[in-house]
Amino acid sequence: MAEPRPLFCAKPFKRFEVSRRQGGLTHLCCSAWLKRAVGNLKEQSVAAVWNSVAAQEIRASILDGSFSYCDRQRCPFLQTVSGPVSALADVKDPELLAAVRERWTELPYGPRDISCAYDRSCNLACPSCRTAVVVETDREQEIVAIQRKLNDEALKDAHVLSITGSGDPFGSPYFRRWLQSMQRADMPRLRSIHLHTNAQLWTPGTWATIPAEIRALVGSTEISIDAATAATYAVNRQGGDFERLLRNLELVRQLRREGPLRRVKISMVVQENNFTEMPEFVRLGQRLDVDCVYFSQLVDWQTFAPDELAARSVHRPEHPRHRELVAVLKDRIFDDPKVDLGNLTEPRKRGLFEAGAAE
Repeated sequence: MAEPRPLFCAKPFKRFEVSRRQGGLTHLCCSAWLKRAVGNLKEQSVAAVWNSVAAQEIRASILDGSFSYCDRQRCPFLQTVSGPVSALADVKDPELLAAVRERWTELPYGPRDISCAYDRSCNLACPSCRTAVVVETDREQEIVAIQRKLNDEALKDAHVLSITGSGDPFGSPYFRRWLQSMQRADMPRLRSIHLHTNAQLWTPGTWATIPAEIRALVGSTEISIDAATAATYAVNRQGGDFERLLRNLELVRQLRREGPLRRVKISMVVQENNFTEMPEFVRLGQRLDVDCVYFSQLVDWQTFAPDELAARSVHRPEHPRHRELVAVLKDRIFDDPKVDLGNLTEPRKRGLFEAGAAE
């Protein structure tokens, strides 16, 4: 049997994700997949956080192949060897190649991919991440200060700006005003703005309030939906309207067809109350001609009591309906190349293997 090929992950060499925890705790990946923080932007400069001791130790764990700070059960890219994770021999990016060859842990360049997750303001109250509608008026000065620091110290060298991993870019008054006031001259190397949104407020009127030069940079979006029917949507996306969503998705579809969008992803956090809708969710993506239909495990964001979290976490093998989930995952609709099962890839492999063995 051939030895497994050494792997590499680009994220700690590119990503700079600022969260709201402690006013600006910063990670080099999604904090659910790589929990160790590397600094706090509230107290430190971008440069100090980017090349902190913690940041260098995380990069060293990638270069030595141990991935010792990564949660392999959570990270969908390690499970599928996709996206930022690739075989070490397949790395082509010049900066990453230099980092590998020179064993760089302290990087001579700044963050390339800025992820803004420091404002939880959102127009919905989705139980998977919050217990009520949140608008962070009490943190306005802190939020605006982080945005100013990113604008002044990071955006001049950044390639990608992602808004937001914590709320909604249109539901947050601070992210919305930032998008409305951005100037292209402040981010000369920026290639794309990524919007992660529930799309309830992504209307033609709201879209028109963003300057044309900034709209032109919006190259990708992920739209969190978590349902394929109106009834389930009402439970999982509290405060949202499924018919309004479908109308707004037609605008997104138009922007994908005519520009500036180059990639559209719809996503579902898989839970006990929606896993049977997974095939229909794929069909929704096919009708909308999206680029990716993404599924992921439910993550504990401290919004559920332990008993409710356990009842919803159908991805766990001990869940009483887990075998039903595995049966759903055998559906050949998931063979569609646009489907990304992320950290649900292993349960499907297991189900298909068992089905093959039984034949």
